[in-house]
Amino acid sequence: MDDVIVYNELVALTAGAGLLGFAAFLAQLIKNTRIESEGWAGFFGVTGVLLLALGIHTTVTWPFGGGGFEYANIAFGQPAAAFGALLLFAAVYLWRHRALYAGEVAEANAATLAAFKPVGIFVGALGLAMGVLAITFVRFQLGAAPPEEPISGRFGHLPLLEALFLGGLWGIVAVGALLFAGALWTDRPRLLRWAVWAWIIGGTVFLLFGAMNFYTHIGMYYNIEHGTMHKW
Repeated sequence: MDDVIVYNELVALTAGAGLLGFAAFLAQLIKNTRIESEGWAGFFGVTGVLLLALGIHTTVTWPFGGGGFEYANIAFGQPAAAFGALLLFAAVYLWRHRALYAGEVAEANAATLAAFKPVGIFVGALGLAMGVLAITFVRFQLGAAPPEEPISGRFGHLPLLEALFLGGLWGIVAVGALLFAGALWTDRPRLLRWAVWAWIIGGTVFLLFGAMNFYTHIGMYYNIEHGTMHKW
């Protein structure tokens, strides 16, 4: 790991913010609250650009090198690129239709859900992929931190523990995506409430996980460079 340049800290942090933001946006739609389309367009644009750029780079260059960490390029990079593209779609739609959101609230919100229905197919496909990745984490016990990494490295000798954590995290996001697609394509808007809760939970954990990794990964490189073994 000492010669690998990684940035899954920013990917996880941005994914968490994006999930929380989209959950809040979706909750406003459900409650028929007026949408501030320009502000949301800016938010989805920023998070979408970061996820798409970093996700594509991870997908095609595989910065996670040897030592058994190659899987991270797939598990982090490809979902990040896909969800980043979806956030950019939301940004463009909200910006182009900002006049719509200045009008009647129920009409604008109904039009938004109708416009998101075709996209729901891809969201559902990503939910299926995230679900398979969740199973993969657990089945092959992936994600154990190296001993040089503070905090997480203390549990590296228990690979199933972090595999369950990562599998559960990917899994809850998958549930939200499948519920989102199912709600739009079966005309059951009540399911969207459960998608909101799934993404609130998943987004919060991703956000905290990404923030923590800024500390643990810098600590890991410090330990490697200086021959130390800081555990916390």
